[in-house]
Amino acid sequence: MNMDFDVNKVFQERLASSMGLDKYKYIMEQVKQIDISVDMDFQRIFNGFYIVRRNEEWRKTYYEHFESVKNATPTFESIITHLYENTNNIEPSFSSKMLASIYPDKPIWDRYVVQNLNIQLTGSTKQEKLESAITLYSEMEEWYANFLQTAKAKECIEVFDSVLPDYQWMSSIKKIDSILWSIR
Repeated sequence: MNMDFDVNKVFQERLASSMGLDKYKYIMEQVKQIDISVDMDFQRIFNGFYIVRRNEEWRKTYYEHFESVKNATPTFESIITHLYENTNNIEPSFSSKMLASIYPDKPIWDRYVVQNLNIQLTGSTKQEKLESAITLYSEMEEWYANFLQTAKAKECIEVFDSVLPDYQWMSSIKKIDSILWSIR
């Protein structure tokens, strides 16, 4: 047996795989290169990485909108509002995932991240929940902007980069997001 291997590379690849970073890399490399609305490989990987469990009609609406805005200047508010108007669902998580795939420096609304940040959607009507999601996402962006200035954030990014050097290209927000996602 050939024992000539890079142990750091082995551990980096296993850790990256366990965090889904290999899938994330594919998504980020392909998002602007292909037609998201029809590329089933992209949709399958995106669905797997972001755990999209919605029906075919919802996914069609989602990926058609994703394709139509990926080269424009969408906002969280415009994406979540479009999804609400076209699916009748309040989708903060999937809206943020679309936005962060277009702009890697935008945070992702994920149940583990919002749990760690103590963010709670409020409102009794769908309109109130929509407005709450838009406000809370702005607060989440503000939290990340403030946190990135701290020594703890710098430590997190330094450790991330030292343990996963092949993923140094990721945005600082995505690195912090990956760490928060991993704290369950």
